[in-house]
Amino acid sequence: MSTAAPQRRGAGGLSSMMEKLPPRVYLLRPPPNKTIRGPGADADAPGLIIIFGWMNAGDGPLAKYVSQYQALFPASAILLATCTFAGMTFPWLGLREARVAATATRAILEPDDNETQKSSPHSAAAAGPPPHPRLLVHVFSNAGSTMLYHLYTAYAATGSSYNGKTAALPLHATIFDSTPAPFTPQTLLQGILSGAPSAVARLAITPAAYIYVALVWVVVAVLRLPDHIGDLGPRAHNDAARVREANRVYCYGPADRITPAAAVERHAADAEAAGFRVRREVFDGSGHVAHARKHADRYWSVVRRTWDEARFEARP
Repeated sequence: MSTAAPQRRGAGGLSSMMEKLPPRVYLLRPPPNKTIRGPGADADAPGLIIIFGWMNAGDGPLAKYVSQYQALFPASAILLATCTFAGMTFPWLGLREARVAATATRAILEPDDNETQKSSPHSAAAAGPPPHPRLLVHVFSNAGSTMLYHLYTAYAATGSSYNGKTAALPLHATIFDSTPAPFTPQTLLQGILSGAPSAVARLAITPAAYIYVALVWVVVAVLRLPDHIGDLGPRAHNDAARVREANRVYCYGPADRITPAAAVERHAADAEAAGFRVRREVFDGSGHVAHARKHADRYWSVVRRTWDEARFEARP
């Protein structure tokens, strides 16, 4: 399936280094001589890396993650989906962007999978997706967790795949950074206020933030309506019938005031009970989505190790 026409914007931030796939999705293709099938390419690199940013993340911080992934896996395509406050509030907005990401994911991964099947028609790959993952998903905060939840739905709806059946998101490795955690008024309020660009802006939005959190509490706790941020998303990640995952790692820490470490540990325990391959990486002294800033060497070694384990230990 074709994607929306890429757009280039002015210099600076994400737009200076990536193609823009409207509305808030960006794509970076490796240079021709760095592609998976190109001369001297790293055949063990992911075919695609998907990054789901935290709510209202600035271009600068997200661009640093993209640049680091470029350095680590120069042969990989990188797809970045940003997330706004509106996208978290209204599920249809998040799903709209997830559809763009899903279509791009199919366009990048499926041609290579089809080529593999043609070259080895009698192999196991001819009957379905390759047994080893070619996709790495990096999720930040509950906003990123929610976007991954939307991607499950969007990918399944983008069209039929192997053997004429609608496929789940391809086998992948997942990095959960500062997520997931259930809804609480305190953590939601902290998350909203932490996204303010300045102390003045934080003061200005505080009354509205309290009102918004109160409304969410009524919806979730009183009316008992589904909470796609703190409930549906985390539950979906541990649904073995829905998620084809080689392995996952949780990066979290006790200094995080928005995503409590205990909540992440409960989710990790539930994932293990559901049969997922789980590793926990606890980072001391770094706050919400700040582990890579404070512990850069260790953090990126965790990323590399996660992908290496996915390649060597993936189950068909």
